[in-house]
Amino acid sequence: MKLLDSSGLTVVAAGTTQTTATELVNGLNGVSSAAANSGVILNPILATSDCQIVYNGGTNPVSVYPPVGSRINGLATNGAMILATNTACEFWFLSDTRIIGILSA
Repeated sequence: MKLLDSSGLTVVAAGTTQTTATELVNGLNGVSSAAANSGVILNPILATSDCQIVYNGGTNPVSVYPPVGSRINGLATNGAMILATNTACEFWFLSDTRIIGILSA
């Protein structure tokens, strides 16, 4: 199991689609600013057993998109998971196309 080594605690969520969302490049990602309907996209180069953690500390829910061609939990391929404010989620890459999101309380 591998977690990207770096952390980004001031991520700004942007865009309203998978292709315009802010790409997450760190293992630990803290969204500090989130406009309404904004989003982030998980890192597309992660391999099986890799993990990214996203915490939404912004004032609005954030759309978390999988890499293109992937899906999170039971959502549709390329579908966004909505991450509420003051909530975190661990995203584990099970394969190139399947990601499991484990939501905090």
